[in-house]
Amino acid sequence: MESTQNQAIEKALQEVISKEAAAELANLEGKALEETFECLYEQMDHQNLLPNEPTVSGLVQGLYDLTQVTFQERLSIEEYQEILYQQVEMLASLLGLKLEDVE
Repeated sequence: MESTQNQAIEKALQEVISKEAAAELANLEGKALEETFECLYEQMDHQNLLPNEPTVSGLVQGLYDLTQVTFQERLSIEEYQEILYQQVEMLASLLGLKLEDVE
């Protein structure tokens, strides 16, 4: 699913930066990814753009919004599942629940 994750990130980044930069950022790994994250985090902090900590109500609202949103581009099932999985995983973490994979 890593390839799907990279593709989803690349597609999202293309909305705000060039296709070339989006492809490069979406495929960063290891130390380069860590350093890029640290730089972006510092810049967001400087501009007071750091997100608030997730809340149960915020995550539930986000899940609801996903059911109502009209996407500008068609998402694959895998991309949509990845978005849902991330939201549900954060919600479970906040509630202290352990998710089990279906086999």
